[in-house]
Amino acid sequence: MIARNPKSLSALSLGKASYGARSILDQAKDYLECAQLYPCMYKPPKIVFEFVSGIEKNLAFKLKGLGVVVKGDIVPSSQKENLHEYESSDEDSLRETRQLEGLLLQDLPLSPNAEETRIDILNLDVTAMMAYVSNMTNGHCNFIFKQEVLTQQSAWESERPVKPILEKLFEGKTLVCCRTAWDDFEKIMNTLGGSMEKQRAMELREKLTIYDDDFGGVDDYPRKMLKVRGNVRMRSKIVFNFGHRIKAITVSANEGFVRAAMQQGVNYAVFIHESRALTEGKEASASKIL
Repeated sequence: MIARNPKSLSALSLGKASYGARSILDQAKDYLECAQLYPCMYKPPKIVFEFVSGIEKNLAFKLKGLGVVVKGDIVPSSQKENLHEYESSDEDSLRETRQLEGLLLQDLPLSPNAEETRIDILNLDVTAMMAYVSNMTNGHCNFIFKQEVLTQQSAWESERPVKPILEKLFEGKTLVCCRTAWDDFEKIMNTLGGSMEKQRAMELREKLTIYDDDFGGVDDYPRKMLKVRGNVRMRSKIVFNFGHRIKAITVSANEGFVRAAMQQGVNYAVFIHESRALTEGKEASASKIL
């Protein structure tokens, strides 16, 4: 948000200031460069400058040409710019000047609508697959289990069903997972899963595409150097790094990993849902709520 006088902003952008003073154009370039270094959902965030006191038309066009979204009242330019004052023998400077001349002649929109960021690939973590096939999330949450954590999850499921959320999220998306995630999920199913849960797992397998753990190339430096400690387990690192390499949203209940990774300066595109365990095998020893 910028509150300076429109004339002062324009004068500063034309070099009419003391030595070393930085114009709004210089600041815009810094913000745009920073946005490229810190993408959100695999795209650089949009840079929005809001001018509460207004901005002159010529300067607004220049900012738009750089890729900045301009908000605020557009006022007529106080003086006509002589762009040729800035021509030099340097080829890059000459090219930039001519591009700017073209921008000033165009009736460019000053506040374009932001393109909707849509990612159609979902990377399923083990916790997401368990929540999807669990008996608890498929109409069998009316139990009091001997395990307190399962009883608590059943109560949460009655209040906030997870399966409808996942089904809505999965609709129209490509579902993938890495080999480690599927192999670990399969081991858990073979050990703890009931017959109905195993059937749902088979149906989920038909919707999934499984890739090798190293698919998608090499991890970038921050994710490669993510230290395995505390809530950052090796399996989770493999699953989330796989999702990042293929530019997918990782669906997981592992909020602990996401927070621990953020503390190390690493962010992931993730959809967090509530955790749900496999419960079909525990129903025989549980008390049913009528």
